[in-house]
Amino acid sequence: MNKRYVLSTTETLRWENNHVLFLEDHYRSLLSKMRMKRMPIGMQFTPEWLLSKIGEITQTLGDRSAAVLEVSIQWTGVGEVEVAVYAQEPIVLDHVVIDLYRDFYITPGLAQYPLTDFTAFDFLGGIFGFDNEYDICLLMNSQKELVQTHLGSFFCVIDEEIVTPEASSGLLVNVWRTRAIKSFQAAGLQVVEKSMGLFDLQKAQGVFVLGPKTGFLTVDSFRKTAFDSAACDRAAKVWENDVQQ
Repeated sequence: MNKRYVLSTTETLRWENNHVLFLEDHYRSLLSKMRMKRMPIGMQFTPEWLLSKIGEITQTLGDRSAAVLEVSIQWTGVGEVEVAVYAQEPIVLDHVVIDLYRDFYITPGLAQYPLTDFTAFDFLGGIFGFDNEYDICLLMNSQKELVQTHLGSFFCVIDEEIVTPEASSGLLVNVWRTRAIKSFQAAGLQVVEKSMGLFDLQKAQGVFVLGPKTGFLTVDSFRKTAFDSAACDRAAKVWENDVQQ
């Protein structure tokens, strides 16, 4: 008989230079998602056990320098959860064009997080981008504020400040965004979290996207607005140092 899963959650990680980036942070994120969805957390579900599951996949990757790992947790509502790990190639883009995804809007508020994890928004945004030849699509909320991209968090460099949407906009708080903000602040960079609209995007000197699928990715243009990748150099160096630690 086929199993009927009633709840699921995922966590996307990046394997680079023979180790998983920020494993402990991702492990805590998974535990938080499972608790929110009332999934049972067995005694075996430790960081070491998760790393062993990941190791079964990374051993098959050969000489790849990087890979994207998706940890999928599913539950039938009875008994223990089932955990699977999948690997895919990182997304590598040369000239990055970003635009808006308007078919569906995110409703701000925490109530939706346990149910969606945004996977539907990300998937549909990716299809829209492919159909319209956009590399990255920006997701918006019901108030027409910028929230995040379908591939990860985004940041604008505006007059020496790093500006990013605030959590109340409806974005999905994630490990990479949290690590980046702490790293930038520790390095003396000014980080501003606020509601963001198209005007903020159009007046930015530089824009970059950050997530396990892309790594640190600078954006070249939004419609007729061109960005200077050099404006993101300081943030890129700080992030690179954090990854290498």
